[in-house]
This record gives sequence, C-alpha cells and structure tokens, in this order.
Amino acid sequence: MSTALRAALLRALWFLATLAGAVLLVQALLHAAPGDPIDLLPNGAELRPRLEVEWGLDRPLPARVLRYLGAAATGDLGTSLVVRPGTPVVELVGASAARSATILFPALLLGLGLSSALALWTRGRRPVARLALQLATAAPVFLLAYLAVSGLNEATWALLQADRIERPAWFALPDQPSLLRDALAVTVLALGSGALGETHAAIEEAVERILHSPFATAARARGGGLVGVVLRNLLPPLLAVAGQRVAPTLGGLVIAEKVLLLNGAGALLWQACLQRDHPLAMGLGLAGALVVAGGHLATDLARLALDPRLRRVEA
Repeated sequence: MSTALRAALLRALWFLATLAGAVLLVQALLHAAPGDPIDLLPNGAELRPRLEVEWGLDRPLPARVLRYLGAAATGDLGTSLVVRPGTPVVELVGASAARSATILFPALLLGLGLSSALALWTRGRRPVARLALQLATAAPVFLLAYLAVSGLNEATWALLQADRIERPAWFALPDQPSLLRDALAVTVLALGSGALGETHAAIEEAVERILHSPFATAARARGGGLVGVVLRNLLPPLLAVAGQRVAPTLGGLVIAEKVLLLNGAGALLWQACLQRDHPLAMGLGLAGALVVAGGHLATDLARLALDPRLRRVEA
C-alpha cells in the first residue's frame, strides 16, 4: 500500500470515528439534561408510558447510540417531536443547513483572505502591529453583532430624522431580511472572538517559515522573485488553518444566527435544545460533526495531494 493511500485511509477512519464520537457526545448530553419532550406536552403525564417506548426514551444510553447509528447509516434521522411534529429531521436539517452555508463558508473565505493580506503586511514589522490586530478582534461575536446593529440603526435613524435619506429597505436591523444582515453575520464571524487574530498569527508564522526555508534561500541565490515561491508553498498551511477554523466558526454561527434572527441551522439547534426535541437536536449535531470532520478530512487530503512531504511525515 502506498504511503499516500495509507495516509488517506487513516484520515477517513478518523473521520468516521469523529462522527461516532459526536453521536455519543450529543446523546450523552441530551440524556443528562433535565426533562424531556414529554414534559412539554399538556397531557404528558398521561401519555408518558406510551411515548417513552415509542420515542425510545426508556432505552439506556448505549442502546440509544447504537440504534441511532444504525438508523443514521441508512439515512433515517427520525422525525421532529416538538419543533415541527412529524416532519422528517433530514428535511429540516437540509433546509436550515443550506441557509447557514451561505454564511459559514463566506465567513471562512473572508477570514482567510483578510488574514493572508494582513500577514504579508505585518511580516517583519514590530510586534505592536500584531498585538493591535489581536486586541481589535478580541471582542466576542455576539458583542460585535450587537454593536454593529445598534450603530447602523442609530445612524440611520438620525439621518431619517434629519430628512437626509429615505427609509432603507433593511431598516431596522435585524428584523428585516436583507443582504446587509447577511453581510453583518459573515463579517462578525470572520472577525469576532479572536478569529482574525488567531488566523493571522498562524498564517504569518507559515510565511516566515517559508521565507527561511532552503528553497526560498535557493530562489534568492538564483535571483528569482520570492512572491511565487511564497504563494505556492503557502497553500498547504492555508488549508490547514481553514480546517482548524471550521469548528470555532460553526460555534460562532449559532450565536450570530440567534442575535441577527437568521433562520439557519444554529437557530434551529437552539430551539431544538430548548424544547428537548431529541431527534432534531441529534440530526443537527450530526450535521455539524459532518461539516467539522468533513472539513478536516477535505483539507488533509488536499494537503497530502499538494505536499508530498506530508505523506512521508504523517503516513
């Protein structure tokens, strides 16, 4: 077996193990949480004996996990119990995930693009520039979203009162769906909770490592330009950073959707947990694990294809 194939198989096995671990973790959290969906029913006490059996709430945790994994392997994630009673979870997860994807992936791309540009600019400068960047982006996502919404609303209201502008279609945030609301979500996810500072630091370190590498030294000796060398060798580290940023960005998405009233997977997960809708919460948790583990798997495979050195080191 070639080293490349062996490395790819190891990552695929890790991907499957991550999904199984996510199912176990979410099931354990739901099992340990006080209350269940039957508590929310007006006649829950009367229906409890029948519904516990029908919904599988009477089963021990290991049996729940194994039953769920078996059903999920066939594409059956059950139906919503409380949030949308009787609606297939696959349908609810698919619709909400498609909405969230329009925020998540642009936020990742924006963060990587800004961080790369800033890394090239701050390289070789005094540490104060990097420290200022980290402090400027340290505010949490919910605070950045709140400040952006409040600032835009206040400024727009002042202009409306002064008869300077007509009422915008998006006013007032975040009540009205608009491209501006989506753009705010993308921006706060790319910048907030230290995302930009952390990504910038990782990329700047990669740039410095490339510039001090033997092949960069050889390029200087030949009198060639370093821009092409840096860009070619920066792609694998960029992919690694992208894979690492998927999980924290996904976590911030839950908060951003709640603050900005976006009807995506994050807001639906919040609702499912509050209403103890176990199948829906499990489906959304599994979808999140698929995104995170799939992101790591995709970036790892791409790095293996781009950089043969990783196959020797990590296989």
